[in-house]
Amino acid sequence: MGRKQTYSVEVKLRAVEFYLSGEMGGYRRVAEKFNVDASQIVRWVRAYKQEGIDGLKEKRGLVGRKPKNPSDQEKIKRLEAEVAYLKKLLEAGKER
Repeated sequence: MGRKQTYSVEVKLRAVEFYLSGEMGGYRRVAEKFNVDASQIVRWVRAYKQEGIDGLKEKRGLVGRKPKNPSDQEKIKRLEAEVAYLKKLLEAGKER
């Protein structure tokens, strides 16, 4: 499966502005000019109307990713859990 084409915010904004200006006609005409599917123009216009320019920014891959560098608090919490686990193992070994 190939990668999906991504477009810069500038390209998306120009397409949206062309559509909103009414110079080009409808979604299809704007899509032809920018060589994209008309449904893409519909999504860009909707996103722009709802969120402004932020709606045109790439969002794929941003949801659900864990940060690469855990915070100090997260490191401390993980290490404390490891210490508690190791203490239980040592205590269990002494009881045998």
